[in-house]
Amino acid sequence: MNKLIALIACSLVTGYTFAQQKRPLDVKACTSWNRIDNPKLSPTGRYVTYKIVPTERGYSDSDKIPTILYDSKTGKKCLELRDVDNFKYFNQDRQLSYTQTDSTGKTLTYILNLPSGKKTLWQHRESLAPIKGSPVSAALVKTAEDKAKNIKSHDNLIIRNLKTKDSVCIENIVRYDIFNEGRSIVFMQDRDAQRQIMYGAVAGPYKVMLKGEKKAMPTYFNFDQNTLTGRFDINDSLYCRFSLKHNSIDTVLCVDEIPVPENMKIARISLTRNPNYVMLEIGDKANFGKKRKKETRTKDDSFELELWTWDEKEVPTLQSASTYQRAAYDKYIYNRKTRRLVKIAPVEGNMLMPYRELGDVNYLIYTDETPYLKQKEWREKIPFDVYAVDIHTGQSRLIGKEYREQPKWSPTGRWVMMYDSHKRNWNKFDANSGAVSNVSADIPYPVYDETHDKPAPAPSYGIAGWTADGKYVMVRDAYDWWKIALDGSKKTVCMTRGNGRSSQVSYRILYSNMDKEVFGADEKVYVLGVHHKDMSQSICQIDMKGNVRTLMHGDYMYNIKAFSENHKYCLWVRQNVSTFPDLCHSTANFTNIKRVTDANPQQKEYVWGSVKIVEWKNYEGKQNRGLLYLPEGYDSKQTYPVIVQFYETHTEEKNHYIMPLLSSAMANATYAMSNGYIVFMPDIHFTIGSPGQSTYDAVVSGVDWLVGQGIAHKGKIGLQGHSWSGYQTTYLVTKTDIFDCAQIGAPITDMVTGYLGIRNGSGLPRYFMYEDTQSRMGATLWNAKEQYRAMSPIINADKIHTPLLIFHNDNDEAVAYEQGRALYLAMRRLQRPAWMVNYKGEGHFVMKPAAQKDWTIRMMQFFDYYLKGTKEPRWMKEGIHLRDRGYDQKYDLVK
Repeated sequence: MNKLIALIACSLVTGYTFAQQKRPLDVKACTSWNRIDNPKLSPTGRYVTYKIVPTERGYSDSDKIPTILYDSKTGKKCLELRDVDNFKYFNQDRQLSYTQTDSTGKTLTYILNLPSGKKTLWQHRESLAPIKGSPVSAALVKTAEDKAKNIKSHDNLIIRNLKTKDSVCIENIVRYDIFNEGRSIVFMQDRDAQRQIMYGAVAGPYKVMLKGEKKAMPTYFNFDQNTLTGRFDINDSLYCRFSLKHNSIDTVLCVDEIPVPENMKIARISLTRNPNYVMLEIGDKANFGKKRKKETRTKDDSFELELWTWDEKEVPTLQSASTYQRAAYDKYIYNRKTRRLVKIAPVEGNMLMPYRELGDVNYLIYTDETPYLKQKEWREKIPFDVYAVDIHTGQSRLIGKEYREQPKWSPTGRWVMMYDSHKRNWNKFDANSGAVSNVSADIPYPVYDETHDKPAPAPSYGIAGWTADGKYVMVRDAYDWWKIALDGSKKTVCMTRGNGRSSQVSYRILYSNMDKEVFGADEKVYVLGVHHKDMSQSICQIDMKGNVRTLMHGDYMYNIKAFSENHKYCLWVRQNVSTFPDLCHSTANFTNIKRVTDANPQQKEYVWGSVKIVEWKNYEGKQNRGLLYLPEGYDSKQTYPVIVQFYETHTEEKNHYIMPLLSSAMANATYAMSNGYIVFMPDIHFTIGSPGQSTYDAVVSGVDWLVGQGIAHKGKIGLQGHSWSGYQTTYLVTKTDIFDCAQIGAPITDMVTGYLGIRNGSGLPRYFMYEDTQSRMGATLWNAKEQYRAMSPIINADKIHTPLLIFHNDNDEAVAYEQGRALYLAMRRLQRPAWMVNYKGEGHFVMKPAAQKDWTIRMMQFFDYYLKGTKEPRWMKEGIHLRDRGYDQKYDLVK
């Protein structure tokens, strides 16, 4: 079978002229590519670990792939470790630990000295648990009970300095935290009937923080290494804070002091950083500790009935008997100064608390989605109302209706930023006065996504960040950042000075392990610059004065894997249509760049291609853009077959590396280019209520433009779409005969039954896709009957004259199999050329490698026959009858 596949794959490239030293990609080549798994940068930034894994191996099947250790100082791979796991750097990257399982199944731990690679076996009875940044390991060892010696079961803490070989054992330990780079410790320890909290240097001597009988002592403590403060509670009754710096303990709260209403009980207590306030959840005593009565009912197994009720909370496909629901109660705040307990939110309210601290404010906010819960079947996101509540009186009022984006507190807990998706502006809520005001009115450009073309309200461009003093917030427009003074004392200014808009560059958050939302006065924020003209990208830094410094710019897409903990070095990748995203190491300013990996050196053996952005005027009279992929050595005087494929918009993906893989749905653009095809991907911007017509206006106008430019030629133009674009492709072939063949995957062919369907995977009714999101009808079926009919291509199947290859699997979890099958049946009844493939048991995509090979071959043979004029494969000529299924795949061409 493999030999036959290889022979057929080679036959796909017949007649294609290519450079003598290179060859076109084939099916076998598509299984030879590698990916990079688990790239990690060491804390100091010197070392990189990663795995080179064949793409055919699953992500859970890469355990046997060796881990490679790269030393940036030498610029070389220094170690290759097989069958290892649990990497941990310690001692300022001088050492590395890992585990390895031997032939008997025993897991062993090793220490590597770096960069020498000298390996030693960890032979101590406790686990190796290095303390970050130090040569110290600390781990617990359990001592079993020994009744003969009157020893109870307990834990001992073993602390070892791997550099000096010194060790310390602290017996009967309950809880501990080691800090100060392994030099200091705070711990809880039992001694007979006594318990104590102690602290000091790891090797001692230790100071006593608290001591007493076990039953009157805490069972745990939390500790903040930065502030050297901690907290604990005793029997959920007495809440305390302690400070190692001042060797002090302060009582924050005694539960007995809270005036809980009669017949009510405290369910949960949350301490805030502000010692004056305590958050509580309180409920009726009668609802606590209730046990569900054991059922004595007898089940009737003679049949099973599923009853669908019109007004129940969820349809049966969403119901689950095992759904876990955390008990909820009314929310209260207790003011320790005034000793007042105030209800601030009902049980259904979701309190939104400041994420850093709760200031001395008069108001808090909560959200309530109760009025909209049933709408989850026809809304992408469940809306919610926003309420402000006076924490002194408990009086609440509505301040935002049907919001879609969660409000965000300022760092100091004084202000809340709220995006109103209906009015499309940013509001500010003052937690002191309770006032709400529009703070984006002075920004002369939209703060919402102007390209949003779905029925749901347009989302905001987002908040870029806050100043640490809480005085300013940075709001984004399509290009720049705007600095808003929250107290209104200063005029709103364009922080990036309009540089983004004037140069058509969008400054976006650059996601990495250094993500921040709160910026200090001297902060330099890493951002990604997206250059809209050519879709190149840059990595920039913006300081708090608005200066923009470009660190790197190129015709690539960039992605940061990690910055080192000392912020001196960076691990990152760049990619474009011909550049695989290999790992690169550099300084944090992107100087001294070193390429770490060369995962796919075989690429240079194959014919490749290039991509460019093209632009034309569509049938609506608007400028339209798209991507044009051209074979390597493209000659404008030659005639090439063209595959048109699309989804929504593609130009932002211009510099995406399309790895040559077997197809799970649509044709791989790199594979197609390598085999002599032009691939055209037009952008589509939709008009609500007429998604099919929007597709026609963009796609067919683009194809006309290609023909007019001499790039595409009638008789050699194919069309392809899958899922949402499967619908669009079906619509197009009912409206035009410009395409010589079309491959349609997992399509919705009837908007009416599509709207009334249920997604098999999630169990969710599909209303939301039509009323709120991708299908873009923006109305119910009954409010837009004619539009649904007009946008349903199955009704006009009699107008299809284009040969079709339909792909739909019977276990599709997203689109009902019957939708694609209906298109095949229509074509069969109309006696028009059509083939349908169903990889039985597969879902929305083909996932089994063998099936992917088969689909890649059949799909490209279909395009080759209609667009290149090759001979017809036997499966298209003869079909595959049940008796031949699995025995004769009929790849060979008719003689």
